[in-house]
Amino acid sequence: MRHLRPSVLLLVLGTACASATSGTPETTVAPSTTSLVVGNGKMSTMNIGTTNTYTAIATSVSVSPDSAYQVLTRVYTMLEIPVAPVDVKRAVGNDEIKIRRRIAGIPMQNVLDCGDKMGTPNAETWDIHMNLLSYVQAGPDGGAQIFTRIQALGNPTDGSTRDLTPCSTKGELEKKIGDTILKLINNK
Repeated sequence: MRHLRPSVLLLVLGTACASATSGTPETTVAPSTTSLVVGNGKMSTMNIGTTNTYTAIATSVSVSPDSAYQVLTRVYTMLEIPVAPVDVKRAVGNDEIKIRRRIAGIPMQNVLDCGDKMGTPNAETWDIHMNLLSYVQAGPDGGAQIFTRIQALGNPTDGSTRDLTPCSTKGELEKKIGDTILKLINNK
């Protein structure tokens, strides 16, 4: 039986997963799990969660887009989410967050699915490279909609030179951002 090197297989998976469609803010996520058997004398299985599209999760608010943007920037600060300059109007985020274990007070294993190894979620132990973006658009019935989208890759911290593995969102961080926005707006 012919075995592929893990780095070759991950490169193929990463390339296939990088072909996300663009266009509307809300796209569907089609997660799947691939098992990769690796071994250097010892055999072990690593389950890898993959996705080929990303979802922008919407939160509808009753305030104007400009007011919603002000609240959004405040929420990122409150949740201690690192931000970087974004070239999109009414958007906040960071296209290269390097993080481990937690973000916005949430354990990474509740935020992302990067597969697992021997029953331990990889998101809990891996270095995560995350692209996080929230942006505001005018709502269909007045008010605004705030969309939050996560794209993430992970790799082990064991010093190996394995390629980055795509991770899919579980929606918890997007939900926390949306819930915090609604709480601030409703308490004004």
